[in-house]
Amino acid sequence: MRYYPIFLDLRGRHCTVVGGGLVAERKVKALLRAGASVQVISPTVTPRLAILAAREKIQLTPRAYRATDLEGPASAPQEGASGIPPVLVFAATDDPEAQKAVRKDAEAVRALVNAADDARESDFIVPASFVQGDLLVAISTSGASPALARRLRRQLQLTLGREYRTYLQFLREARKHVMATVPDETQRAKIFRQLSGAPVMDWLMKGLPRQAARDAKKWLAKVTGTE
Repeated sequence: MRYYPIFLDLRGRHCTVVGGGLVAERKVKALLRAGASVQVISPTVTPRLAILAAREKIQLTPRAYRATDLEGPASAPQEGASGIPPVLVFAATDDPEAQKAVRKDAEAVRALVNAADDARESDFIVPASFVQGDLLVAISTSGASPALARRLRRQLQLTLGREYRTYLQFLREARKHVMATVPDETQRAKIFRQLSGAPVMDWLMKGLPRQAARDAKKWLAKVTGTE
């Protein structure tokens, strides 16, 4: 196994995307959904990226990439830039020399880099993924076939539908309730195992969310002894 699977908490973390095309736009949108602070470096950008910059959702440096752009305080060329090296760098230009320079400079500041044109020269690759509330599913073929990863993602999206949003909301609240009402650690572990196989999903699949919520509360009170 070449890649180590991991989910990163990027909230407030500085990430840099070099490039302004559609590939860069997809990277930026995913980073923003994860709560990252995003800088885009490119002389031209897509209309969507231009809107994000105008709304101050991203930091836009509207010029070609420079060797010092990843170095930190001295390379913060505009007001509002973070002044710190990025934790992740995305090289998403159509210029092979620029791609090579970004990879080299990212290594120099110890940032992990993803090169959109070459998985072999990347520290990490971005999996095909989808979200259903708190459920985040990511699929990778280790770069062998991104098209297959996307097809598998579509198949799983049909299997893991929107009902999982409500199911996970219940599980999150149930976990809080158990932690607050069941002092014995062994008993809590037993209840958590029961929760993962709770009949709530069956109730939700029947299309009766309000009834499911009432039944779920009764079921939880029974297993925790708080009814």
